[in-house]
Amino acid sequence: MPSVPRRKAAPVAAAALACALTCAAAPPAASSDVRVRVAVTGGPYTASVGLVITGPRTLLGGYYCAADGLAPTPLTALVDADEQYGLGGVQARWDASTQDFVVTRIHGDAADGKKKWNAYINEEKIKKGPCHTPIKGGDKIRWTLE
Repeated sequence: MPSVPRRKAAPVAAAALACALTCAAAPPAASSDVRVRVAVTGGPYTASVGLVITGPRTLLGGYYCAADGLAPTPLTALVDADEQYGLGGVQARWDASTQDFVVTRIHGDAADGKKKWNAYINEEKIKKGPCHTPIKGGDKIRWTLE
């Protein structure tokens, strides 16, 4: 059986490599990603950061966090603010009874029996859990230890 010369295979390999590099480019941001502002208050550590790009995603411990399965939430905004601006660490635990996260620590400031982390959207306290509350572009998210 005749063999194909190697140099004829080179253009095919180069074309395939070019296609692979083009096809491997990062996908555009998901349409559900939004830009919000995030602040942390109430404890010794206080911060207000620039625009945070956030969207629904898997968080702390592998649980998916998205309001109605599609929308970003106050918790995704907080975790993304920590990753994008270095808030000093966010810790939360999964609460099986509410099927949502409970924030336990931000930048070393811990919730305890007397104080807990509460989220506000545009200065209105959320009524559902932080993964069940949708946010939209332009919202101001504030986490307060109170």
